[in-house]
Amino acid sequence: MQVRPGLKAHILVVDDDESMRFLMQTKLFQSGYNVTLAASGSHAEQIFKTGTKFDLVLCDLKMPSKGGVDVIRFMRDQALDVPMIIITGFPERDKIVSAARMGIQDVLVKPVRHAELIRMIEAKLGHLDAITNTAA
Repeated sequence: MQVRPGLKAHILVVDDDESMRFLMQTKLFQSGYNVTLAASGSHAEQIFKTGTKFDLVLCDLKMPSKGGVDVIRFMRDQALDVPMIIITGFPERDKIVSAARMGIQDVLVKPVRHAELIRMIEAKLGHLDAITNTAA
C-alpha cells in the first residue's frame, strides 16, 4: 500500500477474512485513512518487520495459527507502541482477558457498525473533533 499524504492516519487491518479486510479497507479509505492489510498474524509481523509505521492497528482476535493475542505479544516484544482495537466475531472471554492484561481495552464485536468503528478510532487517535459524516 502506498501511503497517500494528507490523510488522517495509517491503519493496519489484520483479519483472516478477505471480505472483512476489503470492507474495512473501503470504509476506512472513504473516511480519510491510509490502510494496509494483513491476512494473518504472521503477515502482520512481516509487515512490522519492514519498519512501516502505523498510527493504529485493527486486529481480529481469532485467526488460524497466530491470532490477535499473538500479534499483541509480538508488538510488545518489539517495543511497538501502537494503539490497537480488537475486532472479533467470537468474543471468547479468555482471549479478551489476555488482551486486556496486555493493555488492550478496546474490543468491537462483528458485525462492526461503521460509525462505531470511526468513533473508536478517532477516540484512540485523539481526533474526536474530526468526525464528519460517518453514517453507519
